Amino acid sequence: MLQTKTRQVRERELQALLSTPQGRVELERLASQYQDDGGRARPVRTSIITYILVHERQRGLIDG
Repeated sequence: MLQTKTRQVRERELQALLSTPQGRVELERLASQYQDDGGRARPVRTSIITYILVHERQRGLIDG
């Protein structure tokens, strides 16, 4: 079972991934997976971090 995290903790984790090329690839992979799962494309002006956070919150993976 996955443990839920606060939005702030998860946001910091995602921001840390932006600092490396491999991390950016992982963020894109995760966003693509979430798009496939939910059927919603990321809006053009929405950051990848916001997109991931919204999806994870809807799935109950993030508290608060």
